[in-house]
Amino acid sequence: MKNEYHNCKICSGNVSIINTTYNLGQCEKCNFIFCVTIFSQEEFIQVYNQLYNDQDALYKMHSVTQYNALKENKKINVGFNRSKLIKKHILNGKCNSVLEIGSGIGLIGAYIRQNNDKIFYKGIELDKEAFDKSQTLGLNTVNADFKEMANLTETYDVITLWEVIEHLQDLKLFLELAHQKLNVGGKIVLSTPNYNKIYNYPNRAKDQLFQNSPPIHLNFFTLQNIKNIFELNNFSDCKAVLKKWPYLEIKSISFYKDIFKSLIGKFQGTTIYFVATKK
Repeated sequence: MKNEYHNCKICSGNVSIINTTYNLGQCEKCNFIFCVTIFSQEEFIQVYNQLYNDQDALYKMHSVTQYNALKENKKINVGFNRSKLIKKHILNGKCNSVLEIGSGIGLIGAYIRQNNDKIFYKGIELDKEAFDKSQTLGLNTVNADFKEMANLTETYDVITLWEVIEHLQDLKLFLELAHQKLNVGGKIVLSTPNYNKIYNYPNRAKDQLFQNSPPIHLNFFTLQNIKNIFELNNFSDCKAVLKKWPYLEIKSISFYKDIFKSLIGKFQGTTIYFVATKK
């Protein structure tokens, strides 16, 4: 029998179960949605190995295709929205140091280095194979989970996470460590799936998530609850925006319907892009 959270893991508020299939609870106070089941570190390591390293791994593109492109020193593409945030908050001439949580094979670290090799970069990556690949690229990374932040002697202008915060079981500890390791005025810059994209599918099955289920994704964010969570943990100037347009699927009728919904403001974007500042 697994252990469970009995109150909100962010604010200790009362939690109501809103998804019985995946045991998701929602806090009645801060509206945070999370899996109330508590998983072990060994389970996480096994899951990530299956996702990135197995022969038929779901995210093999990240561990193979992108890695080969990085080895060949090709121009690095991190996507429109990520590159926009990185340029604004990291490659702005004011940022001198960056810590990336869940740095993977080193895509973001290599992109930053390619554009400004004077920025001090450090990455933390749990998966051993991804970490090993980042080392062959000469990146400053460590093989550990986010708790390694407590052992770092440096502080940073930016801490960044790309599709990572939804994986962190002890989110409260992460927020505390991030606040400690940021310089005054430093920023958290991240992306994460939008839980509310379920509303793009009115005929969805009960409890359907449209993103990875636990134990892969453990935290589920909306535009409002992500602001609540960070504001409760001493961050300010919290700004969350959605990816405006659906993913390109020109052969799908639903794609054109979603484009129309986007134009009239009725489409729930798949991804949240978020920035918060240390008080």
